[in-house]
Formats: sequence, structure tokens, C-alpha cells
Amino acid sequence: MIKKLLFVQVTLTIMVLCFTKRLKNEKKILSIVCVHLQGVKYRKHRKSFVQSPNKFLKKKHNIQKVHLTNKIFIFDLSEKLINYKLAFELQHILHQSKIILKHENKIHTFSNNSECSKIKKFEKNLKKYDFCFMLQHTPCYTLGSSAHLNDILLDKKSYFVEELGDINNNFVSSDVIQFVNKYECIKNEIEKCETYNEKKNYFENFSQNINKTKIPIYRINRGGKATYHGPGQLVLYFILDLKNYTSNYSERDIVHQPKHNYDYEKGDINMEGYNKYTLPDELDTNDIKKTEHSFDLHKTINNFQKIGVKTLEKFKINAHTKEGSIGVFHKDKKLISVGVKIRKYISMHGMALNFNIDNNFLKYLLSCGMRHDDYTSLHELDEVKNEKKIVIKMENEREKETALQSTLLKELAVNFAHSIRTIYNAKVKVSNDICRIFL
Repeated sequence: MIKKLLFVQVTLTIMVLCFTKRLKNEKKILSIVCVHLQGVKYRKHRKSFVQSPNKFLKKKHNIQKVHLTNKIFIFDLSEKLINYKLAFELQHILHQSKIILKHENKIHTFSNNSECSKIKKFEKNLKKYDFCFMLQHTPCYTLGSSAHLNDILLDKKSYFVEELGDINNNFVSSDVIQFVNKYECIKNEIEKCETYNEKKNYFENFSQNINKTKIPIYRINRGGKATYHGPGQLVLYFILDLKNYTSNYSERDIVHQPKHNYDYEKGDINMEGYNKYTLPDELDTNDIKKTEHSFDLHKTINNFQKIGVKTLEKFKINAHTKEGSIGVFHKDKKLISVGVKIRKYISMHGMALNFNIDNNFLKYLLSCGMRHDDYTSLHELDEVKNEKKIVIKMENEREKETALQSTLLKELAVNFAHSIRTIYNAKVKVSNDICRIFL
């Protein structure tokens, strides 16, 4: 009996000792976890030590500091009159591919080895570059998201509306494969496009055609109202990851809060509203303040306008923007129209500069809700006319004719490229070979 009692007593003692040790261990673990949550740094096999909150926060922000840089590949097709639908397909595929690549880091396709190799090269260039296209169009009219058919003043029997904006909703990876496989065909199509001729009467040809057959009016996915595109108008399309450019951010100093919220909500960004995307910059350890960089849609749109203003400055043209209106003006008349689509911070569409436009085309619509006589063109401005007078003094007639036709357009292309580089502080490459996207 005594032996049994002793055995029970020893067993109970062992159980109490084990339970006490377990409680001590759990308490120690809990204290370590709490210490971590309060900014205490813990090293295994070493004594724990506490950093000051300022030093801890400074280190965190240094880790998250972001440097925004990018390269822009500009394709100068400025002398070509390219069909609008072809140009739309080109920028649409690049726009959608960039969105997919940005959020999935890969374009998922089921393809053979040859196609996989092409896709990888395409992906590499999409990651490395943003894109800009400079070109002209054959005569056409487009309807933006806020346009009405009443903005088109053509006889309803002479046109039909073709929806191009809807293809965004039906985009699949197989579209990328088809696009990559036929890039050489796209290059051939562009090379076959008519070269702009300043002396040709494009309006006369257009008037004859609308009496014979219906023409397409394209409803597209950009902002704005009805717009004309055609010969004598230089169009710039931008496929840019807008978050990669510091000039698209606004700055403000704020008192640091312990909890950091960097909001990036998925969805479209449009002219009516957008979601802020903030980046930490540097933390002032004395006042515990930091500079917050927030993506600013209004500043982004203003940068497109700045590109136009800066380009016109090269011609000593005093251009400006108007409060409450998007575009670039000379005195009271519009020179450059701006209309963009921004989805998941990737842009498409862009701006159109009238350099030698036939105003007769504008009589058929309320362009951006304005009358046709509210627009002007570079060739109508005294600053450009004076430049032409200097060119006319050349003795060689052949040289004179060539200079009159091409000098202004070439200067515009060069100056636009320079302005893009300056406004976005980006490295710029210029080419007229569309195949460079895929090689």
C-alpha cells in the first residue's frame, strides 16, 4: 500500500513539473511574438534588442523605395496614310498584352515551339519598352464614349457605324498568337499604304466615294466625342504603362502613420474618376514624415498636352491649354485634340495635331462638340508661313518642292520624339520598322 502511494506521489510531482515547464515555454514564445509585433528585432542564440521606431521605419521605407524608369520605342510612320482599323488593331493588341503581362507576368498560350519562341521575344519587348506610333490616317470619323450619332452631319444613307470598342471584351490569348504570327503581313500592309502627298485633293476623292458607297464610322473605346482623322493630321498613339513615369505623380508631405496602406484597386481608370496608387519615397527620421507620391490622372492628361505645347514651341508657336477643356490651342482655336483610354494604368489612343488639314472634312461633324471653324492648322499660322517663305528662296526648284512637302512633317516627328523624351524623362528609340516589336 505504501509503495502504491509513493508511486502516485512521484507521478503527480513529475506531471506538475512538466506542466510548469510547458507554461514557461509558452509564455516565452508569446512574449517573443509580441516583441516582434512591436518592432523588436530577434536573433536566434543572441540576446533580443529593441530598435527605436524611427530607425525601424526608415529601414522599411528604404526597402520599399522605388525608382521609376522606362524606355519608349517610337515608330515613325508619319508619312504613311494608314487605315484606321489596322492602326486600332495594332494598338489594341499591344494594350491588352501589356495588361495581361503586367498582372500575370506571362502570356499563357498553347502553341508549338516556333510560336513559343516568338511569344517570348514579344513578351521581352513588352516588358522592356512602352510604345508610341506616329502616323496619318486615310479619311475617317470616330465616335468616342460620350459621342452621339447626331455629332455626325453626313447623310445617314451614306454611312454605317462599326463597333470597334467591343473587341476589348472578347480578348483572348489566341489573339496574341495570331497577331505575332502575322506581324510580317502587318508590315507589308503598312508599306503598301499610300504616302502622304500635300498637293493631292483628298476631299474631292472622299466626296465622290460617299456618293457611291457607305463609309464606316468607327465607335471606339476612347474618351471624348466625334473626331475626324485624315491626311494632313499627325496622330500619336501611346501604349504606356503610366505608373512608370514620375511626371504622372503628385507629391505631398504627410505625417507618418504606423499603419501603411498602399491602395491599388483593380479596374478601369477614366476621366470621371480613378483609384490612387501611392508609393513611399523617403522618411524624415527627425519629424517622422514622408513624401507620398500619388498617381494623378489630371497630371497624366496634362502631360499629354505638355508634349503638344513643347513640340509647338520648337516652331515658336505660342500654344496653350484651356481650363475646363482638353487639348492644345493657338489663341482661341484648337490645334491638337487629345483623347485616351486608360485601363489598369495602361494607355491607348492619344493625340492628333492638324498640320495641313482640309477643313472641308470638319464640316461633316461636330468635332469634340465644336464647330469646324473653331479649329486651325499649322499651315494657316503666320509662324509656319514665314518659315515656308524662307524655304521658297532656295534656287533649286526640285529641292524647293521636296522641302515644302516634307520638312514640316519631318520636323514635327523629330520634335515630338524630343518632347516625349523630355516630359517623361525616358530613353527613346525611333524606328520605322514595325517588326522591331517582335524581334
